[in-house]
Amino acid sequence: MLSQFNNEVLSYGPTAVLPQNLNRVWITRLQKAADEFLDSNFDLNECKDPRDIGDPILMACVYEILAYQGGEHVEVTPDAMAEKLTIYALAIIMESVHREEDIGLEMPDLDNILSMERIIAFKKTNPEFINFLKEACILKNSDKGWFRNIKEKLLTN
Repeated sequence: MLSQFNNEVLSYGPTAVLPQNLNRVWITRLQKAADEFLDSNFDLNECKDPRDIGDPILMACVYEILAYQGGEHVEVTPDAMAEKLTIYALAIIMESVHREEDIGLEMPDLDNILSMERIIAFKKTNPEFINFLKEACILKNSDKGWFRNIKEKLLTN
């Protein structure tokens, strides 16, 4: 499936991986991958650190965006990749929901798609989104790592 994704999406450049530019088939596939990534890394009953970096197609999307943002030779730590994958997975889910019901979602661009600030801006118009993140343990009480960073940014802005 990765070669098909490469031929049908990645070959059109980085803007093709923006959620709003994905066709119905690919947004559905990426939503499933995003759901699986979030489900495997975040649990309603037990908050845990991410262990599974994720689906190769989601990773390819994040690498495509990072290459656009910082040049072709991207080196990213596992923690940074987990954070970016989480933000991208949330962006896919937000777009999927937006296609079903207008939720006031501002369309991302290549410069802000992996930005926590975009999620914070969405929080201001949709505060129930933060409750979802808390319930899914995407925001959790932790004194280390990027989870705390996400939590602090979302809860204080």
